[in-house]
Formats: sequence, structure tokens, C-alpha cells
Amino acid sequence: MIALAAAGCSSGGDDQAAPTSAPPTSAGASIVDVAYRNGQVDPANLVVPGKVGQPLQVNVTSDRADDIVVDAYPDANADVAPAEPEDLDVTPTRTGTFTIRLAGANVTLVTVEVS
Repeated sequence: MIALAAAGCSSGGDDQAAPTSAPPTSAGASIVDVAYRNGQVDPANLVVPGKVGQPLQVNVTSDRADDIVVDAYPDANADVAPAEPEDLDVTPTRTGTFTIRLAGANVTLVTVEVS
């Protein structure tokens, strides 16, 4: 079972910058802010460590309307619009790696590595 509150997200191009990690909050959850503007994801190549049962909140802004896809958890998919940022909450239920991406732009917003 997954616990989630889905919201829109976006992604960027094939930037080769070093991966960035999100800091955990004091409650143990990670909060990630990511934006898609002018064909680019900011921050680029974002990799977030996660733990089974630990919530992850991804706050997404985009300059285009698109579908946010959580590859491992299809029930978490959502939409994002230029004037409507989305907050996506996912609680991983199994170990492994999954991505959160912007479907129409075909870009990855966040890669989550769950242990």
C-alpha cells in the first residue's frame, strides 16, 4: 500500500551536472523543490535518498501544463499547470529506485533511491 497525495511536477533536459540531494526535515521526511522552466529542470539531476515508510514531498512548479508520473506508483500521478504549482507526497513501500517525471516533456524531475 502507498500513502500519497499527488500534485503536478515537471522535469528538465539532459543536463549532466552532478546529482543533488534533498535534505531530510526534522520529522524525518524529505521536502524537495523542483522547477521546470524553458526546457530545463532546476535543480538538475536531483537524486533523493528515501526509506520505506518515510514520506517524501516534492513541490513542483512548471512553465507548461503536463502530467507528473511517478513510475513505481501510478496511483500518485498528477497534473501541473503554469499558474498552479503542485505538491506531490509519496511514501515508498518497497526498496529500489524510482523516478518522478514530466511525461509530455519526457524529463526526469527527481530520482528516488529507497533503502
